[in-house]
Amino acid sequence: MSEETMTPLTSLSARVLRAFSALPPDENSCPTALPWLSFIRFTHPTALNKGMLSPSMCLILQGQKKVLIGAEVVEYGTGSYLLSAIDMPVSGQVTQATEEMPYLGIRIDLDLKEMADLMIDMQLDPLPAARSGGVTYVAKSDDCLADAFLRLVAMLDIPQDLQALGQLVKKEIFYRLITAPEGGHFYQHLLSYYQGKGVSEAIVWIKANFTHPLRMDELAKIVGMSVSNLHHRFKALTVMSPLQYQKQIRLLEARRLLLSGNVDAATAAFRVGYESPSQFNREYRRSFGAPPLQDIGQLRQLGVTL
Repeated sequence: MSEETMTPLTSLSARVLRAFSALPPDENSCPTALPWLSFIRFTHPTALNKGMLSPSMCLILQGQKKVLIGAEVVEYGTGSYLLSAIDMPVSGQVTQATEEMPYLGIRIDLDLKEMADLMIDMQLDPLPAARSGGVTYVAKSDDCLADAFLRLVAMLDIPQDLQALGQLVKKEIFYRLITAPEGGHFYQHLLSYYQGKGVSEAIVWIKANFTHPLRMDELAKIVGMSVSNLHHRFKALTVMSPLQYQKQIRLLEARRLLLSGNVDAATAAFRVGYESPSQFNREYRRSFGAPPLQDIGQLRQLGVTL
């Protein structure tokens, strides 16, 4: 395929492949000169892996992936992206990748304050919610978004351009994500974040206090909402209740502690806030598909480390 006939996505794929050419073949992540931008590559399908997804956007350039967002299973591939405006527990696996045609992706970390400031400064009109669901979702890229990414990646080879224009292209990417047809819930979440209240504040509080019992009346008072409204809005954005969100944070942290090899299951349970080891074991198995020791053993066999 000639340079003239390449689409922005195929041009991006070629550049990402070149970036990985200097790395070992089993390396899955490639950092760049921009700390918030990285490339992803897998040469084989992966097992289903559960983790905490930080605010970010990942555009698939080649291959296919499956994610579990709440109770919804979503499969997406070339030209689609997964965006999360919150710290969200998700499960994901690469389903289509070979050595000849590896899975390729490009990821950016989302700075919600920067995006909210941009939205307010540009006086963007509120967007209608074009879909049901929360602020972790899959959407289709258009040529404008792919072209912005291509220009940004091309600048990595020209430090002077990157320094002068990199932030401008980053703002363009943020603008296109906010104003995309699927961005209605995202817009409202950024507005809430800008105002420093509501679900955004509740998420921050739960993350900082996940080892303590969660009392909805106290949390509602902290964020200035009624209990019923907080519960409704929280579930609308995260597709889970505050208690379910806290439980996922606890279980993921317990899994991290167990993988470190320094604690047993009972100790991990108590450290993350469980009072009953048996309840912890039940919920761990329900979440990860195996009891703690078996799950950690399987992860180590796969070479998963901290």
